[in-house]
Amino acid sequence: MGVQIEAAIIDSMVEHARLEAPLECCGLLMGQAGRITCLRRMRNLAQSPVRYQMVPGELFQFFKDLRGSGLQHLGIYHSHPSSEAYPSATDIAQAFYPDCIYFILSLLVPGVPSVRAFSITEGGVTERAIQRIRE
Repeated sequence: MGVQIEAAIIDSMVEHARLEAPLECCGLLMGQAGRITCLRRMRNLAQSPVRYQMVPGELFQFFKDLRGSGLQHLGIYHSHPSSEAYPSATDIAQAFYPDCIYFILSLLVPGVPSVRAFSITEGGVTERAIQRIRE
């Protein structure tokens, strides 16, 4: 099963990854009825090129804001500045939201970012087709 996401959201994720390189970037995705329409960039507390950790206070504020927004938390994204767009062992171990789609943006090939989406449940990884929606 695929995942619907607005093309502008993908563009914004790629822009975020490029701005933060060579460190990983991270953020949260929201929408309704399984369609991703909103993004919130988060700061990477780890400040690392190989892992990310969202700032706890920002994460708390995100969920607080989400309650009154009418939106649902549908996804999480982060970048791999120098490796392929596939979940690392750390990504899999720290996939705490089984109902979310995990997007990974690779900047491995300069000028040609790769964006892939995955379901990660109980250590299992399933790639999801990305359906870009244009408004």
